[in-house]
Amino acid sequence: MDPARILSLINAYAMWLYAVGLLALLFALYELQQARKNKIETIFSLEKEFAAARERRARNTLIIVLALLALLTWLKFTVVPSQPLPPLPEATATRLIFEPPTAVPIAPTLTRTRIPTRPRPTGLPPTETPTPTRAPPPPCPQPGVCITSPRSEQVIAGEITVQGTANIEAFQFYKVEYGLGENPEPWHSIGDVRGTPVVDGALVIWNTTGFPNGTYTLRLTVVDMTGNFAPPFAVRVIVQN
Repeated sequence: MDPARILSLINAYAMWLYAVGLLALLFALYELQQARKNKIETIFSLEKEFAAARERRARNTLIIVLALLALLTWLKFTVVPSQPLPPLPEATATRLIFEPPTAVPIAPTLTRTRIPTRPRPTGLPPTETPTPTRAPPPPCPQPGVCITSPRSEQVIAGEITVQGTANIEAFQFYKVEYGLGENPEPWHSIGDVRGTPVVDGALVIWNTTGFPNGTYTLRLTVVDMTGNFAPPFAVRVIVQN
């Protein structure tokens, strides 16, 4: 494209370019603030690494946006006034011509009507039609956050494999926790957080050897790249070693 035409476009749409740059600048500042906050508050090493990477991306975005805004300002107030700019082409209205559709005669088609016949008596007692039963509801409200094994109220012992799915849009990491009772406080993490999504596979190995017998609750939490997460999935199990 002709450089003069580019300068003419910049001169015509400078306000819109400044508005887009300001929105990108605010977004980069927000991401930088959230990343620094997550890096300070988290206690897991993997979460700190994700927060540091997010902080680097936000800082690079901030530098690029500032550089583009500075370039736009230089072109707008230094280069554009000193250059003769060609006029922008004006849009011309196009006249649309509508033609009425041509009616096509449709030949009538004959339909065959079936005459019902009277059923013959068979002498057999009438049979009851079974009532269809509804399918059970899906075990997981969120398909991407689900524990399929162990099942609810299942009795477990020793070392078990917690299986399920941890895979949401913009996945960052997931963690599996356990707590004593139906409403645990506090929760304890099983291993470290994991940065690889899982679809219908092994989530974590839980060794219950030495745990007191009783009711426990398992909880799966999946976090996305923005630090948000869907409602965690919890399942109650019974440990009997």
